[in-house]
Amino acid sequence: MKLKFKQFIWRIWQQMSLLQIVVLAFLSWWASVITLRTIGLWLVSVTSDSIVLTGTTTRFIDLFGYGRYDRLLNSPWLITVKYLGILAVAFIFFNFFYWLFKQNLLRKQLRQINIAILQDQPMEQESLIPEIIQLEESVEKMREHQAKLIEQEQEAQQAKNDLITNVSHDLRTPLTSILGYLSYIHEDRYRDEVELRHYTELVYGKAQRLHKLIDDLFDYTRLESTEFHIKEDMLDMVELLRQLVSEYERSAVEKEVRIVEMYAVDNLKVKGDGMQIMRLFENLFSNALRYGASGKKIDISAKKEAGMAIIEVSNYGTEIPASDLPQLFERFYKVDKNRTTVGTGLGLAIAKSIVERHGGHVFATSRKGKTTFTVKLPISER
Repeated sequence: MKLKFKQFIWRIWQQMSLLQIVVLAFLSWWASVITLRTIGLWLVSVTSDSIVLTGTTTRFIDLFGYGRYDRLLNSPWLITVKYLGILAVAFIFFNFFYWLFKQNLLRKQLRQINIAILQDQPMEQESLIPEIIQLEESVEKMREHQAKLIEQEQEAQQAKNDLITNVSHDLRTPLTSILGYLSYIHEDRYRDEVELRHYTELVYGKAQRLHKLIDDLFDYTRLESTEFHIKEDMLDMVELLRQLVSEYERSAVEKEVRIVEMYAVDNLKVKGDGMQIMRLFENLFSNALRYGASGKKIDISAKKEAGMAIIEVSNYGTEIPASDLPQLFERFYKVDKNRTTVGTGLGLAIAKSIVERHGGHVFATSRKGKTTFTVKLPISER
């Protein structure tokens, strides 16, 4: 109660000048005096007209004497009660007058804000009452939220345009080659069966690349969809990594690459979708074999740190420029700006989506000829 009264006084002091406060207090005091005087006269009138109350004062004087009656009227406690009553009524009138003043000020400031908005001019907040300040803050938050929504919509539109552009480019390239080679075959422009088989193999290779691109595109859009739900299986990451290494061992031998496994723990449990986690590390393994074959070695490590399973896939060879590292996980992004490298440009984007769907984080570092992709996934204690 005391705190609210202090806030009330402070609000009045902020919104009104000293002269306005004095005038309002003076009006409130006189309004209370007049009101109480009127009530007093009305009570006298009622007493005079009442059969029961008529002559009460005279009977009191007859019984106790005029001196006691005079002392009673001029006693300190009765005078105190009288002035406290006047003060209480004055405070009520002061609140009423302040409410009228604030309503008028509110309308005035709303007009000023409206003019400032129409003229695109700033508004001084120091002169605004708290209600207007709260309203302006709410409006500003709405503006920021709206601006954020518009920005997100623009980003989504730009992302959609980029997606269409990149998909069109990556679909058109192998499709153009397929149509070109098929035209040679269709028009019998090959010299012999050997050349026919060569064209057929080229068409088959391009068709496989086209099929891979469509599959990756489908997987990426499915992972980005809010309707896609991942499973929550209990996975042993060390066992999963060993299984993947055995599957990629043959491809590594063909490229004369040695896979080195380094597991700091034997049991690393993660809750997630087994198929998606496998896809995640398949993409990272394929990426390491594709771009790190010249280094002749791939390191696979796993450890536990701060409640997270940390898996690293490292390859050796040409470093990735620092300017390209933050964009590696964007869809269709390739370090090779001429887009001549094999791959759909969606593998790392899919990997990022899978990790984030599992509440984790993935990033890449590249220094001193070593490129490392680090995956962090929350450990399940159960």
